[in-house]
Amino acid sequence: MRMLPLAFYYSFIDKRIAGEFFDNRKIEVFFDCIHNVSSLTHAHKRSQIACGVYLTIARSLLEASDLKSTIDSSLKKVNEYYGNKEEYAGDLKHYERLFDAGFSSLPEQEIKSSGYVVDTLEAALWCLLNTSNYKDCVLKAVNLGEDTDTVAAVAGGLAGMFYGAESIPKEWLNQLARRDFIEKLCEDFYDSLS
Repeated sequence: MRMLPLAFYYSFIDKRIAGEFFDNRKIEVFFDCIHNVSSLTHAHKRSQIACGVYLTIARSLLEASDLKSTIDSSLKKVNEYYGNKEEYAGDLKHYERLFDAGFSSLPEQEIKSSGYVVDTLEAALWCLLNTSNYKDCVLKAVNLGEDTDTVAAVAGGLAGMFYGAESIPKEWLNQLARRDFIEKLCEDFYDSLS
């Protein structure tokens, strides 16, 4: 849930460097950076895969017009990348449900929202795919129960990438402690990329 700024960073980098985002030169650097940042607190390969999935989708959602096809194509790219990395093979199998075409149709009772990284990512993506706006996505994530703050943060990050910051309910923003400080941090980050 703390990885999202990397999606913005790489989006800006891509605009400055010619070529496809998923060409061989850029993809290794992208995933190496994700894995290094993940390893600050979560070095396990399974956590690194989750961060790779999350940021690949988040980065793609920045310029997406169709949610489902963007997620599907991102998952395909991630599955191909990790599928070709022997060191990730044993952990990639834990994400099989995400790569299944029927994942978004799973009933809610089959979605776990524990703090386990696989459950968190599945729950966040399932909420995003089964709602049509930011507010409903975050509320669905919270209402799943268990590790609500983590799942809602991950789901909300993706929903914000797709629906935009203006889709966040004003009454939620007005309740933020130190909102001015948070907004200034975001502005400073944006300025540092420009």
